[in-house]
Amino acid sequence: YSFFATYAAVDNFDPLSDGDLEEGSLTILDKWILAKIHLLIRDGRKTMDQFNVSRFMKLFELFLDDISNWYVRRNRRRFWKSEDDGDKKTAYATLYHVLVNTIQCLAPILPFSTEIIYQNLVRNTDPNAHESVHHSDFPVENDKWINEDLIKKVDTLKKLVELGRSARSQSKQKIRQPLPKVLFAMENDDLANFVMENQDIILDEINVKAIERITNTDELVTYKIKPNLRTLGQKYGSGLTVIKDFLDSKTEDKWIIDFQRKGQIKIMAQGQEFILEKDDVFIDTIAAEGFSATSGNGLTVGLSLELSRDLVQEGIVRDMVRQVQNLRRNADLAIEDRIRIFWDLDGELATALGKFETYFCNETLTKSLVGKFKEGDHHEIIEIQDKQIKIGIEKV
Repeated sequence: YSFFATYAAVDNFDPLSDGDLEEGSLTILDKWILAKIHLLIRDGRKTMDQFNVSRFMKLFELFLDDISNWYVRRNRRRFWKSEDDGDKKTAYATLYHVLVNTIQCLAPILPFSTEIIYQNLVRNTDPNAHESVHHSDFPVENDKWINEDLIKKVDTLKKLVELGRSARSQSKQKIRQPLPKVLFAMENDDLANFVMENQDIILDEINVKAIERITNTDELVTYKIKPNLRTLGQKYGSGLTVIKDFLDSKTEDKWIIDFQRKGQIKIMAQGQEFILEKDDVFIDTIAAEGFSATSGNGLTVGLSLELSRDLVQEGIVRDMVRQVQNLRRNADLAIEDRIRIFWDLDGELATALGKFETYFCNETLTKSLVGKFKEGDHHEIIEIQDKQIKIGIEKV
């Protein structure tokens, strides 16, 4: 809400004239978040009819993560761009639609917070709207927007990104350091094709230069599966030895991937039947040399860790961007303010900046770079590649 209110005020967005949703103008993520909110409305009404507020809030918590940590974050540049085009209006209209329906869903549970938001978001722009959010009916889902196939596809995209970040974390490579390639393996061709069609999202999210689908997880990982003695001992007692021998004999990747996807598996060993669930085993993912990899839900993702000089230099400049963004915040600059930078760089830092200067200036809204330190409006000492750099910035 705060994000929308800030930028909508700057751009004078009027939901009465620009708030209509035109299906032909919607992006994949617009359609996905609309499907999610109308699914929340549908499922939310069922839980509220059962007076199951706890269940509704669990659904809302998942939705909140979708809208905040995925939709808004992925679409920031649509709101940031200076031109006031149709795509920007579509982004505003989509987010407005989602926010209004969200607060109407939440009104019975968070009466005061939703009322404050409603007055600013709805009554402030539409004098003919209900006087209070509590005079509104609970929203009604529109089946036209509920596309469960699209939800599954985008959620798979999200899962791939999560696994990619997990693999990066294991490798100790910072997210600002670009990597050459991400590889993934999944059985579903339809989902894999969707991933490749929308690969730009993954390349940006994981900060890699290329993506490749592989058919054999052996190229990325091997698995080691061990029994959880505590849970299996309680469930099967003397059968634990039989289960352990069975698991030791099961090294095929397909068996383990099926187990991860289904969450449980029924096995027959020495004439006995056992049902194993996820908590009953520990699965260690061992990455191939030169890769960091992880897997889950039938999906395996690996990152190539080989760094060229260009990639290292780009990582340096991305770190510079982060530091300058922090300076902007500390200087209390407005989001749209342009700046001039004063610093004295040499060696690899100067070489890296020279190669990626356009990217750096676009990301930090820098109009000019001066190769000599001056305090300007705000100055600090920052650390880049273990070097202390004095930097000053001033509003242009």
